Amino acid sequence: MFNKRTAQIHAVRASKNRPIPIIDPKTRSSTIEGDGLPILSHNNDTESDVTARKKTTSKPQDPTPSAAAPPETILIYEETQRTESLSQAWKANVYAQPYIPLALSAINLSHATVVPSTPIPSIDFHDYVSSFAGTRYLTPHTPLETLTSTNLPSQPTLLLDTRIYESFFIQALTSELEAEAVTTNSYNLYQVPLQHKNPQDQMYELRLPGLREDRPRLNLGDTIELRQLRVDFAKGRPYGMEHWLIPGGGRDRGFIAPGFTGVQYNAIVWGLDRNKEQVLLRIDGCVDESLIFNVIFRVQQRQVEPFQRAIRDAGNQLYQNNAEQLDLATSEERRTTNTDDVGGHTPIKQDFDLSGEIFGGGDEINKAIDSIQHQDYGSIPFLISGPPGTGKTKTIVETALQVVYPAQPGRKNILLCAPSDPAADILALRIKAHVPYQDLFRLNSSSRSFAEVPGELLPYCHTTGDLFSLPEFPRLMTYRIVVTTCRDADILVQARVTNRDLFRLEAGITAALYPDIHLDNSKIPLHWNALLIDEAAQAIEPEACVPLTVVAPPSTHSTSTILVVMAGDQCQLGPRIFSPDSPLETSLFERLITRPLYSAHPLSRRHLARNPTSAPILPITRPPFATLFQNYRSHRAILAVPSALFYHDTLTACAPPTDALTSWPGWRGRRWPVLFVSNPSLDEREPHAHGWYNAGEALIACSLAASFAAHGVPQRDICIMSPFRAQVQRLRHILRTAPSPLRDVSVGPTEAFQGLESRVVILCTTRARAQFLPEDAAQRAGLMGEPKRLNVALTRARDGLVVVGDPKLLCVDERWRVFVAFCRRHGLWEGDGWDGEGEGEATPAYISSLERGLVWKERVDRGEGDGRGRMGGREEEAMWVSGHAAEEALREE
Repeated sequence: MFNKRTAQIHAVRASKNRPIPIIDPKTRSSTIEGDGLPILSHNNDTESDVTARKKTTSKPQDPTPSAAAPPETILIYEETQRTESLSQAWKANVYAQPYIPLALSAINLSHATVVPSTPIPSIDFHDYVSSFAGTRYLTPHTPLETLTSTNLPSQPTLLLDTRIYESFFIQALTSELEAEAVTTNSYNLYQVPLQHKNPQDQMYELRLPGLREDRPRLNLGDTIELRQLRVDFAKGRPYGMEHWLIPGGGRDRGFIAPGFTGVQYNAIVWGLDRNKEQVLLRIDGCVDESLIFNVIFRVQQRQVEPFQRAIRDAGNQLYQNNAEQLDLATSEERRTTNTDDVGGHTPIKQDFDLSGEIFGGGDEINKAIDSIQHQDYGSIPFLISGPPGTGKTKTIVETALQVVYPAQPGRKNILLCAPSDPAADILALRIKAHVPYQDLFRLNSSSRSFAEVPGELLPYCHTTGDLFSLPEFPRLMTYRIVVTTCRDADILVQARVTNRDLFRLEAGITAALYPDIHLDNSKIPLHWNALLIDEAAQAIEPEACVPLTVVAPPSTHSTSTILVVMAGDQCQLGPRIFSPDSPLETSLFERLITRPLYSAHPLSRRHLARNPTSAPILPITRPPFATLFQNYRSHRAILAVPSALFYHDTLTACAPPTDALTSWPGWRGRRWPVLFVSNPSLDEREPHAHGWYNAGEALIACSLAASFAAHGVPQRDICIMSPFRAQVQRLRHILRTAPSPLRDVSVGPTEAFQGLESRVVILCTTRARAQFLPEDAAQRAGLMGEPKRLNVALTRARDGLVVVGDPKLLCVDERWRVFVAFCRRHGLWEGDGWDGEGEGEATPAYISSLERGLVWKERVDRGEGDGRGRMGGREEEAMWVSGHAAEEALREE
C-alpha cells in the first residue's frame, strides 16, 4: 500500500512542480527530495476525521512515538497508520478530488479577522418603489429566511401537493444548496497569486480555470473569500506549519496558523472575462505582505432568493384555492371540438415576415399560433413541445408579435422569458427587427457584465453608470415587450410592477380619490396580458414560478385570463442540478406535459406514434398544447436515430437542401453525412485533477476538423464537443497551438451546446474503459446511460455528424447500440479492430421511417422501384418517398 500511496503523491506533486515527498515504508521516515526536509501529514480531512481515524487504526505492534519525539516523526507515524488501515479495503476513486496538503487546507479552518469590501452598486428597490407608489398602498415584502438544513422538518415531504407546495420546494432548494456547496468547495484554489490591476482602486485580477464553463458559477457582485498566506518561497509552502499541526500544537490551542496572516478578505467580483477566465476583484484594505492566497468559493444565498419569493407566493395562492376551486378552463364548451368546426377558426393575424428567422414555418406552427390567439383550449398553460430545429422559438416569437400587435385594436403588454441570458438574448434579437424601438426592453440584472450582451441589444437595455438597471417607472410602463430571464423577472417583483401590485396601487389610489363612489375593481385593466417562456424545460420549477408571479392576476380579478405559453423539449437536458434524485430535476414544463390532461390527449405525440393513421373520434377536448414534428435544421440521416430513440419516430425532415457536404471525401458506405470513427486509444485521467481525456481521440477529432476546414467549411461552422472537461481543454490546446491554428472552431462540453446548432459536429465520447462506467453513472458524467445528454449531442448538426469512440464499449448502452447498428448497417464507418461483438440487432422499433425513406430513395434513384413508377420533381418525389415509407412501416406492424 505504501508503494501506491507514494506513487500517488509523486504524481500529484510532480504535476504541480512542487517538492516531491519520499516515504520509506521500512524506516517510516519521509523527506522532501532535494532538501532533506520532513513532509507534513498527507490528508485533507477535518480535525474530527483525523481524531476518529486515529482511534480506529492504531495497532499494538507499532508503538506510538513519545511526546518528546520531533513533530515530523509524529506526523509521519499518523500518516503510516492511516495508510495501512486504508490498504485493507482500498479502491481507487476516479472522481476523487485532487490531493491538497493539510498545511494548506487547514489554513481555511483557522481563526481569521474578516475584512469586507465595497459591493458593486445595485438597484435600490425601496427608493424605486417610493418614486411612484410612496409607502401607503404597497406593504413591504416579508423578509426571507436563510435556507439551512436546521430549518427543515425532521420528516421530509415526499409527495407534491397543493397544500404543501412551498414547504416541498423549500426542502428541495435547501438540499440543492447544500449539494452545490460541496461542489463549489471542490473549486477552491490553494496558494495562488493575484495580480495588481489597479492598486489605487484596490482592484486585483485572479486567473480562474473553469470559469468559461461556470466551474464555479460566478456573477458580478458575488463574494469570494481570500486567505492571505505567508509563504517560504525557498521551500514553496507556508511558514512554520509543522509545529502548528501536531497534536497539542497551535491548531489545537486555537492559535492562528503561522503560514497565515490571520486576515480573510471578503473580495467582491467587479468584473468577469469568461473567455480569458479572468476575474476582477475589489479587495479593500489589502496589505501587500504577500499576494499569495487561498481562494474559497461559497454558494451565494442571493441566487435562490428569487425562487424563495416565487414559491412562497405560489404556495400561498395554491393554499387559498383547493383543487376543486382551481379554474383550469373557462368552460367545458369552450374546450370541446365538435364536427361543425373541425376546420378551426379563420386566422385573424397580422402578417409578419419571419422567413429570415428560421427555415420555413409549416402548418403546425400556424395552427399553434391560431389556437393560442383564440385560447379555445381554456385558461391553462399552453405547451409547445418540439424536438430541436422544429421552430419552437419561431413559434414563441410570432406568438409574441400576434399578441402585442393584434389585427383588432387594443393594447397588450407581454413578458418574454427564457432560463438563461443567451436564450433571452436570442429572443430579443429575433423580435427586435419586427417591433418599434420604443416598444422593446431587454431587462438585465446588475450582476451581468456588458461584455456578455450582444452589441445589437445594448440600445434596448437601460444602464445607470456602469451597470444595468431599471428605467424610471413611467418609461418602464410604456414598453410593450419586456425580455428577461426567468430569474431576473424577480427584478419586476421587487420593483412592485407585478399585476397584483399595480392593481392594488391603482385600486387604493382610486378609492382615496373618490371615496363616495363605489368602483368595480374587476374593471381595472391589468398591465401584463401574457407570459411566454422559451426553453422552459431547462428551468427548475421555482425558477419558472418567478415570471408567473409577475403576471398572476389578483384574486378579485376573476374575469381576467392571462395567456401563459411555454415551449420546450422534455427529452433533452433539463435544469442543471447538483443534488442527486432531486425533484428539481423535473421542470414545471415536464411535470405539466406528463399530466393526463396533456399526455393522454388523443393528439399527443405518444398516441399519434402508436396509431398515426387513425383520426380521433369527435368531439374531443381541444388540445392545450402543440406538438411539432417538422425539423427545419438537419439532414434526414442525422435525424434518423434520434427520431426513433427519443420521439416515437414522429420527426419529418423539412430542411432546405442539406447535401452541401456530401462531397466531403471522408464519408463512407452510402455516403450519408453521418460517420462513426472507431477509436482504439484509451482514456486517461489528469494527474493533478479529476478530469478524463483521450489523447488519441483528440488528435482524430482535430484532424477531422482540419479536413472539413480544408474542404471549405468555415471554422466557425465546425464544433467539437465532449462530455469531459479535461478533453475539452486538451482539444482547445491542440487547435490553438497547431501549425495551422483552428482558433475559430467551437469547442465545449456537451451541455454548452444545448439550444445551439452547427453545420458540422464532431462528437468525442472519450470514455474507453468499462471499469469506470459505474463511477460515471454515480457522477452523472459522460454519454453512457444519459439519454438526454445523448439526445443533445446527436441533434446539434445540420449538414454533418461524426462520432469518435470505442464501439464495443458504447454498445453496453442500448441507445448507443442502436446508433452503432445504424452506422454499421449502412457502412457509415471508419476504422477497424472490432468484430461487432456486443452490437446485437436493432429491433424494428428503432429503424425509423426516415431511415427507410433514405434507403428507398436510393433504390428509386437507381431505378429499382417496385413498379409504382417515379414522380416528377424533387418535392413530389420527397412526398412520395415519405408516404411509401409510412405505408411500409404499417405493413410490417
